[in-house]
Amino acid sequence: MNINNLRIIAASEGPADSQKPVNVLMPEPGVYNEDMFKGLDYALYQMKKRGMKAVMILNNFWQWSGGFSQYVSWVKNTTIPLPPGYPENDPRAQSSWDELINHSAEFYTCKKCISMWKKHIKTVINRKNVYTGKRYKDDDTIFSWEFANEPRQNSDGSKPMTDEFIEDISGYIRSLDKNHMITLGSEAHPMFGREVFIRENNHKNLDYATTHIWVQNWNEYDPKNATEANLQHAIDYCINHLRETAGWALKINKPIIFEEYGMARDGWDGQDEYDPATPATNRLKYYKAILNEIYKLTDKQIFQGQNFWAYSGEGRPTSGDSRDLYLGDPAHEHPGWYGVYDKDTDMINYLKKMGKKFLKLE
Repeated sequence: MNINNLRIIAASEGPADSQKPVNVLMPEPGVYNEDMFKGLDYALYQMKKRGMKAVMILNNFWQWSGGFSQYVSWVKNTTIPLPPGYPENDPRAQSSWDELINHSAEFYTCKKCISMWKKHIKTVINRKNVYTGKRYKDDDTIFSWEFANEPRQNSDGSKPMTDEFIEDISGYIRSLDKNHMITLGSEAHPMFGREVFIRENNHKNLDYATTHIWVQNWNEYDPKNATEANLQHAIDYCINHLRETAGWALKINKPIIFEEYGMARDGWDGQDEYDPATPATNRLKYYKAILNEIYKLTDKQIFQGQNFWAYSGEGRPTSGDSRDLYLGDPAHEHPGWYGVYDKDTDMINYLKKMGKKFLKLE
């Protein structure tokens, strides 16, 4: 598909639960699953052979890989407040999203959590790949180090991602590795706005900014609504926010990458939007509109490319409460929600075409 950049989670923590993968990299503080590390090594080895680059994500605001909440849970001996997700009717998932967000945001001021995380950062950056013999910090397959997937303040702003936290972690990563770029990995969520974006990203050791846009998750699109107005609203919303964040990034003279976006399959007329056999006509229209906009912004050297979510290839959702090992959907979300499959021929052909255009801009 002419893709040359992948985001890879280089961190997963804690004991298994219903909203995590079956296997994690660090099941206990400082204790690693070597097979998982070798899997990460192998992914980088294969990417190198294909001329691809990896954004290495060092933590996660959300619970689906352990993340901030797992560190807080370890240090403060608290239970991670799981919100409703997948599987449905999970008796362990009795908390609200705000409760999870507040729990995760405690990480920014938890000194023991940060100290524990720094040990993990050092371990990953200094890791020697068993297939190439290269340490990660010396591997040009790595594009950048990303603090975390979607780090953010809590909803009312009382637990912000502080400047002290950002300076500390970005400076620490830079002290370990001067060869690779560093970024936060934030959504640039419109609910937090321009000033938060500028404050969080305007730090000397951060090399570029990011944005994610999720029209259904943010209640700007309904996959069960077949009207043109529904789709057009989603397109307009996404394009407007892309242009808005482009302006914010220009204000602080930082490049910006569109790291995440996607759309469910057509869920109207009784169709199941999670079923790979369901058409994805709106998704294709959405991708065409969004990629055309991102191409223009990249051509102007405002944006520096994009990563769609997510390619599931030959994988397919399985029934029941089993974890789906080869899909792009995280463990807490319904399998098949945003996956692009190998049989989505029209989408694959379009992505190949646009990928070729983007590569010519390099």
